[in-house]
Amino acid sequence: MATETSVETTQPPAQMVLDRRHLMQGEKIIWESRPAGSVVLLRPLLMMIVALIFAAIILTYDGSLLYLVAALALAALMIPFDRRFGIPAAIAGAAVAILVSLDRSLALLVLVPVVLGALPMIMTYMQWRHTAFALTDRRIISQYGFLNLQHSDTGLDKVQNISLNQPLLERAFGFGDISIVTSGGLGRAIRRQPGIRLHSGGGVVWENVPKPFEVEKMLSSYVYRPVAAMPA
Repeated sequence: MATETSVETTQPPAQMVLDRRHLMQGEKIIWESRPAGSVVLLRPLLMMIVALIFAAIILTYDGSLLYLVAALALAALMIPFDRRFGIPAAIAGAAVAILVSLDRSLALLVLVPVVLGALPMIMTYMQWRHTAFALTDRRIISQYGFLNLQHSDTGLDKVQNISLNQPLLERAFGFGDISIVTSGGLGRAIRRQPGIRLHSGGGVVWENVPKPFEVEKMLSSYVYRPVAAMPA
């Protein structure tokens, strides 16, 4: 007869963000969450809005120099929002603006910079939806990725230090970054996903955590639980 895996959780199903298949038999979830979407998605959302405004200007181009300058400025404005797609989107936008200024029948080429401007929003959203922070009665788990979903975990007895950092913007909105350091130290960042930084020393940083002080206290209460005295 097959043995069923019993998993307890302290949260309602609507709050489940961690893939339950990663849990061990009998493992109990104490807490789980994901990064604050309002912070993670802000930059790609602004980039997509800039791309749409750029498209509106190109599609209503009336041949004036002011329209061309505005389109070129908006194309350049996409660069700071995303390291991967900002420059390609800006180059494509500038090229389309110049081509349309010469031949207005080419206005549909605006779809190229618009797609490049929207891709960061789509990709970041899908990654954010699959990102999870979790504390169980045995370990601390980080889930990240989209097409290739991955997990990183640390046993509670391996955690050496838990610290909280609140940059100015996160502090203003009530979020924070929680560093979980193991015996190998934090080390340099070797991988970064929306809301999670993995470090070479085995540590991890959870970014944009809602209610960070409560989460830090909860993690500390499980990691630093007093060990029962050994019998004489």
